[in-house]
Amino acid sequence: MTEETANTPVQGAETEQQNVANNGQSGNTEQKSKTLNDVLPGEGTNLVYISGMLQGQQVNCEGPIEYTRKLDHPQWPFIPALPQYDPSKCKTPTFDWGKGQWKDESEEARVKQLNDLTEKVASITTDVGKIQETQEAAAQENEASDKKDDQVFKLISAMNVQLGVINTKLSQVTSKDNEASTKPAVSAQNTQNGTTTEGGAQ
Repeated sequence: MTEETANTPVQGAETEQQNVANNGQSGNTEQKSKTLNDVLPGEGTNLVYISGMLQGQQVNCEGPIEYTRKLDHPQWPFIPALPQYDPSKCKTPTFDWGKGQWKDESEEARVKQLNDLTEKVASITTDVGKIQETQEAAAQENEASDKKDDQVFKLISAMNVQLGVINTKLSQVTSKDNEASTKPAVSAQNTQNGTTTEGGAQ
């Protein structure tokens, strides 16, 4: 009886061993295993990239790594593995904490930046040239306007002089008229007096 007990397997144990051998799991745990993301509360993801100085060593883009909290926005040195923070667009990604986005530090990206800056400088130079031309044209228009203003001022001055001459002549004509109208009256009186005198003497 002892032999039978020692060699007799427990009921169901063989089936359990067979399940573990076939599936790598025991029959009692048929549910899917949970990840840390399933257990953590909150919005966001617990998969993060690391970018920054850690323990005296610069880390530019390590990950995604499973983190103990869920993040929905970057928190130094962790950047959540979300579509808006996807570093796959960069060949050599480094996170720009000031702008909150990945920047590419590859040689091609630097050459592209240099070309873009060269184009911007050329564009700015062209714009400055156009502005200078506009300012020169405006200065010429101002000069022409000033010349016209000077001509108008000279014309008005000449007209004022002519009006003064005309006014003086009118004054002279008016004073001659006044003298002429007063002189004939005096002459007529003298003539009358002369006639009377002459007539009385006769």
